[in-house]
Amino acid sequence: MWTPILHRLLDLLAFIVTDTLDEVAFYRQTTAFVEHLKESGNYTKLHITGQSLGGGISIITGAQTLIPAIAISGPNAMLARDTFDPPLTKEALNEMVFNVVPDRDMVPRVGDLGDLYQNIQCRAEKNDLFGCHSSVRSVCEIIYTCGSMNRPVLCECATLYGYPEPTQTGNTTFTELCGSQRGNSG
Repeated sequence: MWTPILHRLLDLLAFIVTDTLDEVAFYRQTTAFVEHLKESGNYTKLHITGQSLGGGISIITGAQTLIPAIAISGPNAMLARDTFDPPLTKEALNEMVFNVVPDRDMVPRVGDLGDLYQNIQCRAEKNDLFGCHSSVRSVCEIIYTCGSMNRPVLCECATLYGYPEPTQTGNTTFTELCGSQRGNSG
């Protein structure tokens, strides 16, 4: 119900503070850089990724350049899409952008989500206000849920966040590789 109204209010607010917004519009540099890479002809495939503010910038740059973008805990741009220069289209946001949204992380809940997103669990303590906004914790959850296809997992997943140690596949044990310290903030 509020989305159409909020969308227009953001347009009005952006119009009022245009000069101030232009000073902190980091997406302009990333978009120009990606366009330069595309025009150079040296790359056949480009992807953009980022976490938190970097995720938001990757969302904007991906939608503007039509390059696939993956954000982890990135603020969404659907409501503010007309405040960017050039404006973002719903189609670009729905087709070129993928956002990973951890439980209890407020940042990726800013703005309306596009069509491509994945909710993931967050095993941080309930009273840990920013524990779910960790890119490492999010990667650990993705590896734990989806599997690593016998690739090594991050030591931090078990040592800091309490995920189970991976099954040994070679001669080196997990403890030899990652140490014996174990956290239980998961």
